Amino acid sequence: MTKNSFTLIDVLVGTFLILIVFLGIFGAYQLGLKVVGQSKAKIIATALTNQQIEQVRNLPYQSVGVIGGYPEGILAATTSTTSNNVEYTIETRVDFVIDSDDGIAAPEDDCPNDYKKVEVKVSWSSRFKGEVVLTTDIAPKNLAQECAETGGILSASVFDAYGVMVNSPLIEVKDPTTNQTLKTATPIDGKHYFSLASGTYKVVVSKTNYSLGQTYDSGESYDGKIIATPENPHPIVLEGQLTEISFSIDKVSSMMVEARGAKGAGYPVVHNVTFTLTGAKRIGLDVNENPIYKYSQNQTTDGPGKVEIPNLEWDSYSFSVLIPSLDLVGVESPPGTETIQPVGLAPDTSLNVRLILKAENSLLVIVQDIATGEPIFSASVRLYNTDLGYDTNQYTDEKGQTYFIPLTAATYNLEVQAQGYSSLSTQVPVSGETTKLVELEQVE
Repeated sequence: MTKNSFTLIDVLVGTFLILIVFLGIFGAYQLGLKVVGQSKAKIIATALTNQQIEQVRNLPYQSVGVIGGYPEGILAATTSTTSNNVEYTIETRVDFVIDSDDGIAAPEDDCPNDYKKVEVKVSWSSRFKGEVVLTTDIAPKNLAQECAETGGILSASVFDAYGVMVNSPLIEVKDPTTNQTLKTATPIDGKHYFSLASGTYKVVVSKTNYSLGQTYDSGESYDGKIIATPENPHPIVLEGQLTEISFSIDKVSSMMVEARGAKGAGYPVVHNVTFTLTGAKRIGLDVNENPIYKYSQNQTTDGPGKVEIPNLEWDSYSFSVLIPSLDLVGVESPPGTETIQPVGLAPDTSLNVRLILKAENSLLVIVQDIATGEPIFSASVRLYNTDLGYDTNQYTDEKGQTYFIPLTAATYNLEVQAQGYSSLSTQVPVSGETTKLVELEQVE
């Protein structure tokens, strides 16, 4: 006779199948609890939100506002209540709205605060958190009620070098005394209306990889100079008035400046030239009515006679050399094309500029292979005169040239060395534009 029985494997498989079934049932039960809990909490939050909205709608227009805020009113910014053992946070926000249909764009609109927008958010943070947000518009009954609010509107517009509105600039309204940021906005269309209490404000406009725009106050220091008359002063917001202000910013550019000698000499490199680069845009005037420029910085070329200047604002720039007895006789931009100062720099570009320099006395040293006549690159050339206290060492370029400028008319000692070549020591009299050819012999 055969007896039927369950093996251990049969028991385990059966248990596993039953576990799957019950886990599914438990998951569905948990989901049901979540849905029911969320629905119950959302129903209560919606009711609280509607209750707050109705309370706002029944208030006098002048009372619609947050305590200590702008517009000022009797509403608390944040309150809380508990229902069914769930704590609900009620947040109320009130803002003035400027409606273009009411003529806000026109300067003659003396009451730009057209109506108020109220936002009520009720949130809960129980096991299943969530929030409900409702908004409503509260309009004044008439123009007199609209103009009864204290404060005014500051309109800030931001456009680029071509007069096109800048997309999403950061506009910051600050306290001019403490520099504390009071309000910010990043309007997509480049224009924003700030509702502010009556007073004077500092406005700063910026955007990544763009130039900076801001207002200034009389007596403020800029680049070590005191502004007496600012070009773009802090705006004053008056009660019930619209104050308009605009800024022009654009993508920053760069400039590569090289210092060279005359074209007839083959544009030899002029080493370590210090010059001042000055833009045309002004911050304002000082007490002596001298202009304070937005950009005016000293720059110095490196060994190859170049310097790259990044993050420059679109502007017209002028160059002035600070080395005595070294004259700026020409400007080429791009190199090889003569131009006149100032040199225009467009937004989001990289401009190459060559400064042509000349002195009363200079020495161009040309180093060549005596056998082939080929120029010797990176030869060390030392020029010195002990009595004059002059001692300078430079290296030849790919043309085998190096240029000593400016010099005093005198006789100098010249030492030339190059790897694989015999060295040379000699004297060279310098007067006017002097050229010295040095020929070196290769050594085994």
